[in-house]
Amino acid sequence: MNKTDEALEWLKNNNNPSALASDRFGENENAVQFVEKLYELGALKLSVIGIFDEPERIEDEGGPYATHLIVDLPDDIEKRNKIIKFYKNEMKEQGIEEGEGILEWNESKLNEGKLAFGWH
Repeated sequence: MNKTDEALEWLKNNNNPSALASDRFGENENAVQFVEKLYELGALKLSVIGIFDEPERIEDEGGPYATHLIVDLPDDIEKRNKIIKFYKNEMKEQGIEEGEGILEWNESKLNEGKLAFGWH
């Protein structure tokens, strides 16, 4: 479960039709659009982390599954702030609040140029 892969490549080559946070995105195409939006905002790289790739999951669902993305943020402050604003809107819309882990993790990683999205 410690594997990471570039998000677009992973989604486009995954035979699981709902490979990323299925409660949030449903079909992979919706997740692809989300990842592409982050790249448009200036993300340097998006990685899928915490990949569940147990043999029984592959057999049942067709491919691996994950619920988290890590964004490598640009140095450009304007682009970085747009991504952070996008992130805050996403977490608010999904009802993810402080105390649920992901927000606290980000506090310690933002100065390293990392931002994590996580869904239930």
